[in-house]
Amino acid sequence: MLIKSLTAASLVLGVHSAAFAEDDLMSILEGKTGSAAAQYVESEEVAKLKKAVNPSSAEQNIFFQFLVDKNYEKALFQWSAAFSGSTFQGTETGKALEAFLNYKNGLKLTGVESLLAISEPQKIDASVISLWKENLNDKDPVWGMAQVTWNPYWTQVFGVGAEMAVVLQKSYVTEDIAALTELIKKTPVDSAERNILQWQLVLNLGIRGDSAKAAQVLAHLMKAKNNPIDKDLMTITAGRLLYQNGFLDAALKYYENIYKKSDYWFQAQEEMAWAYMRKGEPQNAMAITKTLTYPHFKGWVGIESYLLSSFSSLKVCDYPGVLTTMKSIKSQFGDHLVALEKLAADPHQPAVANLMKSLSEGPVSTAKLGKEAHLLPAYASKDEVLSLLVKRHEYLTKEAGLAEQLYARSLTFGNLQGHFETLKNQVQTRAQLTQGAGYQRVQELAKAELEDSKQVMQRLRIVEVEMIQQVDSASKFLKHANVSESKKGSTGANGKFAMSFANDKEIWFDELSNFKVDVKKGCSKESVKE
Repeated sequence: MLIKSLTAASLVLGVHSAAFAEDDLMSILEGKTGSAAAQYVESEEVAKLKKAVNPSSAEQNIFFQFLVDKNYEKALFQWSAAFSGSTFQGTETGKALEAFLNYKNGLKLTGVESLLAISEPQKIDASVISLWKENLNDKDPVWGMAQVTWNPYWTQVFGVGAEMAVVLQKSYVTEDIAALTELIKKTPVDSAERNILQWQLVLNLGIRGDSAKAAQVLAHLMKAKNNPIDKDLMTITAGRLLYQNGFLDAALKYYENIYKKSDYWFQAQEEMAWAYMRKGEPQNAMAITKTLTYPHFKGWVGIESYLLSSFSSLKVCDYPGVLTTMKSIKSQFGDHLVALEKLAADPHQPAVANLMKSLSEGPVSTAKLGKEAHLLPAYASKDEVLSLLVKRHEYLTKEAGLAEQLYARSLTFGNLQGHFETLKNQVQTRAQLTQGAGYQRVQELAKAELEDSKQVMQRLRIVEVEMIQQVDSASKFLKHANVSESKKGSTGANGKFAMSFANDKEIWFDELSNFKVDVKKGCSKESVKE
């Protein structure tokens, strides 16, 4: 009768008793009947997962006990013994659970990228999704490091913030305008993510030649809250849009708003000079290039400034000035071009390693680079692709260190842990590949700047040829003409700080960009009767 009663009871309890048999047994043996129920409440999602998995071996039961105890390191160590080669390991839920264990053990990027790589995430058991949601929010920096294709399913799990952090690693400057606009609509108003996308829309429209719309978006962006885009970068961009459309005076006002302390000051000065050239005021351009070609700014100014200096001198018939500028190019840019050629052949140079180290610590200015700025591509320190690669390498390097520590601790665990040596090697390899991609990016920038420099040198030769032709024509004309020169003064700078440069004496930085020049207006001459 006792046996029959027990049999009947087991049939009544059914699956319910099977689900809690292990917990009840452990509770009785350990004398913890009161705490078992509380432990179940704390691990509700794990209990649901256990029911879904239905463990069928001692190793799997051990795994779930570690999971219930929230001992995620031992759970990770037990994973291989419990599920290696099993059907569960290859399921979406199995992959998501293993990724979760990696995440909880400090391998955040490895875990998140493994999770986002699951092709059919909707098949993941809800209990595992809940575990992820409880432990990962959309503010975690790991989202900005994960390089995967975003599945819309994850937006409803982790939110728009996580989606934006992932997708914004890609540039949308050349993407379809409609697609970019739809992406902007998904972001909250006045959020940093929306402002970043609007900035890319400005650049996108500018590239396509739609300056009117670009200016409209930029005007709105410059007033937006939580805007991470550099104010001076937006100001100089506004000047460029006006310049491209021929509104030179308006463009000059924007360029003038870039102050000397800005990283964009030299660039703004150069573009101001080009605006004056288009206005037919070479003397003003000449005054600006006097600053740009100041010898102590080696490494701060590009070779195009020297082309501009030569061109403006040519326009006012300052032929000695043209020759002087051309002669100074070798001393100013010779070693820079040699350095670029070395980088184009092999980017693994000490200056690049130092740049990457500096970028890993935060934004890098030209002043911070010092003399090494002349050994690097001009815009390397501001290149967003390079900055992202450096940050990702830094993140992976830390994970590689954690993976190595996990591997060392796993050796003391009961089962063989060859999996962790493989995991350690994989993370280290990814860190190395990311670093290699950073060096490759610097190499690409060096090659691009070399190509631009070659084009500038070709234009300088045209200036030189034009100068020779002008001198030859003028000599022939003056030989037969009965004329004399008449000076027409023209000032290249305004304000009380304006200064002349009759000689090349030492000057203070505060005086720069306040030069004035008095030249013959456009080399004009007036006939005078003898």
